[in-house]
Amino acid sequence: MVIAWVAIAVAAVLASGPLDDVRVTSGSSMLARGAESARVLDLLAKQSGRVVPALVVYERPGPLQRADIRAARQDLRQFASVPDVIGMASAPVPSADGRALQVTVLLSGKPGVLVSPLVERLRQIAAEGSPAGLISHVSGAGGAAADYVDSFRRVDGTLLALSLAVVLLVLLAVYRSPVLWVIPMLAVVVAYLCSAAAIYALARSGLMTLRAATPEVFTVLVFGVATDYALLLVARYRERLRATADQAAALKDALSGGIRTVIASALTVAGGVGCLVVADTHALRSIGAAAAVGILITTAVMVTLLPALMLLGGRRAFWPSTPRPGEVARDGLWRGVAGFVGQRPRLAWAGSALLLTMLCMGLTTLDTSGIPPSSLFTMRTDSVAGYDALRRHYPASAPVVVLARQDKSAAVERVVHEAEGVVAMRPGPPAPWRTFDVVLAAEPNTPDAQRLVEDLRGAVRGAAGGAALVGGFTTELLDVQKAVLDDAFLVVPLILLVVGLILVVLLRSLVAPLLLMGTVVLSFAATLGLCSALFTQFLGYPVVDASFALYAFVFLMAFGIDYNIFLMARVREEAVRLDTREATLHALRATGGVITAAGVVLAAAFFVLTVLPLVPVVQLGLLVAIGVVIDTVVVRSFLVPALAHHMGRRIWWPARATS
Repeated sequence: MVIAWVAIAVAAVLASGPLDDVRVTSGSSMLARGAESARVLDLLAKQSGRVVPALVVYERPGPLQRADIRAARQDLRQFASVPDVIGMASAPVPSADGRALQVTVLLSGKPGVLVSPLVERLRQIAAEGSPAGLISHVSGAGGAAADYVDSFRRVDGTLLALSLAVVLLVLLAVYRSPVLWVIPMLAVVVAYLCSAAAIYALARSGLMTLRAATPEVFTVLVFGVATDYALLLVARYRERLRATADQAAALKDALSGGIRTVIASALTVAGGVGCLVVADTHALRSIGAAAAVGILITTAVMVTLLPALMLLGGRRAFWPSTPRPGEVARDGLWRGVAGFVGQRPRLAWAGSALLLTMLCMGLTTLDTSGIPPSSLFTMRTDSVAGYDALRRHYPASAPVVVLARQDKSAAVERVVHEAEGVVAMRPGPPAPWRTFDVVLAAEPNTPDAQRLVEDLRGAVRGAAGGAALVGGFTTELLDVQKAVLDDAFLVVPLILLVVGLILVVLLRSLVAPLLLMGTVVLSFAATLGLCSALFTQFLGYPVVDASFALYAFVFLMAFGIDYNIFLMARVREEAVRLDTREATLHALRATGGVITAAGVVLAAAFFVLTVLPLVPVVQLGLLVAIGVVIDTVVVRSFLVPALAHHMGRRIWWPARATS
């Protein structure tokens, strides 16, 4: 078994490549199916090819000089000679204060054309031709897209190295053995290599599309989940080694309950995140599909390769803390926690619920209106510097594209010219769908921009009905926000249904699944409230994307139920021979340490996402990390066992208690 999996992993590495190589970042890849801005992109691609505007801004601390204007015009001629640069939207436009120039360069957005190298070439030309004291930046949709893609490429290797380091450090801290950590570490690495190769193959064949931060989330998710399952199975094996001298029998006993728990957990997590595939938003479907496939493959590796490695290592792998038959486990901390829960169950669950409810008060600070492009990065990228320069010298501007059928173009041109907030309009040449490049007086992805886009769409529909569409960079951001909210109304109930059904089958009860899901929903609300206050008051992230809350719900719901399964499956197992209340306390003592260690691994894995210089990804990493800690420390240690102890055998209704 070991040789087979190692051979598969080696073959997987040789046959695949970096996931970033199959990431899709152009066209309508980030939009929702059926979104109006996506239809605009499709029509432009069929008619004349998609255009990505890049704003080149020149800035001088003092008044512009004649040499500055000459240099900008010279740059325009060089820009035009760059392959896949379609043209210029205008000559250099000076600012009202006479300290800046602005040029709009139109880049090709056809499939296969990479925006990042184009933008890098524009930046190089602008920097080389600038007189002393004149500073240039490339911003706009093109500049932001290039910085977005480059931010992933710069840190993917770091992310993988940090994920490995986190797993190694936690394993060393948990096992305190110079040998034992090698067994789960090898299984975790093989699980990652095999699952990553499968995702690469699916993406390369066109059966799956990787978008946005899917490769990064996939990496930390697989490392975290694989390590969690390794900790659970190794802990069960060590427990059985203390009960019998036969290593093979100990492993068989450990796997009889452990694999069932791992498979139930994997189905819950994969089913939960897999519900994202029904979403209309492309990025949500991408993460859902990749995560579900990765978890299933990881589970297959962990329930086959890891037991084989444990049998090879045997009792000696635990040196110097070698488990001996008849040895009593040292679980003083969790014996004390179980004692408190058993003596004061009402205080334990009421106090935990009150604490979580108080944290929910932070939800009053939550703002899901969306992150504007100027605040998208945690570091000062060139596109952000360009946005800042534009704000200093020009009125706020949000680019929009209006398409109108030729027979309706005159009416559409008239209403666009009269619409509120339109500061510039440039009609394109006659075509079956005539193009109007429009600029609105707002920054993209802000409430002002959303209001102006909605007003413009209303005016255009009134003039031409379905014969006119409003798209472009600004509306793409708005359509993504709206689609995510629509997806939430579909995905959230579906996740609750899928997870609930899995729990009913596993626990053979209706009361226990409802109770467990209620605690996880409360934990999620508390985490979101705490993190919203943290982002607003301390980290300077006053707004979040609507997709942020949905991602957070999906992951925290799946992981919260995951740890519930670790605990309650053991309670159900012990309830065969013990009263439910005693079974709960015994399960808490037996699983408290491994669940806490698993939570630390998963929290640390998602915290690694904070190395990415993208605010939404940093927010997601922090929220999931904090949420997992709250879930393992408060919910799984006190709230759930206290409720189970308080309810006793009634928690298994309608099934008849076995004792």
